[in-house]
Amino acid sequence: MLRSSTLLLGLGLGLGLAACAHDVHARYPAPPDAPTGAVELVFSAPASDVSVAVNGHLVVHDARTERIRIDDVPTGYADLAIAAGPGEKQVRVWVAYDRVTTIPLGAPGEAPMSAIRALATSLATVALYALLN
Repeated sequence: MLRSSTLLLGLGLGLGLAACAHDVHARYPAPPDAPTGAVELVFSAPASDVSVAVNGHLVVHDARTERIRIDDVPTGYADLAIAAGPGEKQVRVWVAYDRVTTIPLGAPGEAPMSAIRALATSLATVALYALLN
């Protein structure tokens, strides 16, 4: 009995952690001696399936997050292509030396898999509670 409840506890924790949004940190492949800054994307709510390209270089792929920070972006104008869930956006921003340029973004809505993930997490929680009590 202890083994099965431990297994269910691990499964429940794994599903719960998979459903959480985590901050993402990425680096642009800039030359080491180039003057650089950082770009930070802040979503109003967790976004799924987020991918970001800076000046044509993919720096983030398929993340679930509320915040993305991209370091070592060359100073001057940077072209960002942002895909989050079903939506896409392209924006050109000015990156200043040794500064963080923050871009607030509205949440595109949850992907259909998020509802399934939330249901699985709820069912695992109920099963875990039933086994422990």
